[in-house]
Amino acid sequence: MTDIASHRGGALLWPENSRIAFENTAKLPVEQVEFDVHPTRDGKLVVIHDGTLDRTTDGSGPVSARDWTELSRLALKGTGGQRMLLLEEVVEIFRPTTILLRVEIKCDPDRVPYPGHAARVAKSLHGLGVLDRTVITIFQLDTVLEAVAAGRPALHVWLVTPQVQADLGLNRVVAVAKANGMPMLGLRQNMLDRQTVSTVRSADLGIGGWACNDAAAIARLLGLGVDVFTTDRPDLALAQRAALAVPQSDMAS
Repeated sequence: MTDIASHRGGALLWPENSRIAFENTAKLPVEQVEFDVHPTRDGKLVVIHDGTLDRTTDGSGPVSARDWTELSRLALKGTGGQRMLLLEEVVEIFRPTTILLRVEIKCDPDRVPYPGHAARVAKSLHGLGVLDRTVITIFQLDTVLEAVAAGRPALHVWLVTPQVQADLGLNRVVAVAKANGMPMLGLRQNMLDRQTVSTVRSADLGIGGWACNDAAAIARLLGLGVDVFTTDRPDLALAQRAALAVPQSDMAS
């Protein structure tokens, strides 16, 4: 069965990376919840996608330029005044569930890795007792390896952009992943087809997809049988997966 990951807590259903999104996701029969982590200036780990505050909060400027005290006063847009959450607060929302934590370790607004950030995230998850139910995902290969060196999660995934996949070629991407001990690749959904899935699986690597946010993309990835995909519409993905599981005889009766 293909697992479903609620991306940013279901970003097309609720305000992304918000308490309301995570609390609603926690009630769904999804296998994973995806969210993003940046550092604050005073060393806290805050859950927000962008490296800047402008798009999703009533603040502005880089996330990492603010202390947590300042960030905690900002409201997430569309939430009626809810603030952003710390990593440990998101962990506590999902601790009573069986949902895996799919944590993307983010870079600064210029796509430069924060020094030591990946290791701090891994160590924090270990301290919270959830590293063994965490999937670490990162676009920068070196940062993935930094996180794993600091503490081994349940799974770590190299997210590959279409540009990298096109520039290197799939065979080279697979070879680099194997050489660096990566167990799984995450490719953008439009870069996945049966041959791509077969090539990755032939190398004994797992394969996942991202940006699966409409019915057609979801249906295609379910049909390809990828291991997991992230979606901003977990409700739609769950419904489509459930429909595939119903025997044709039952549908006709």
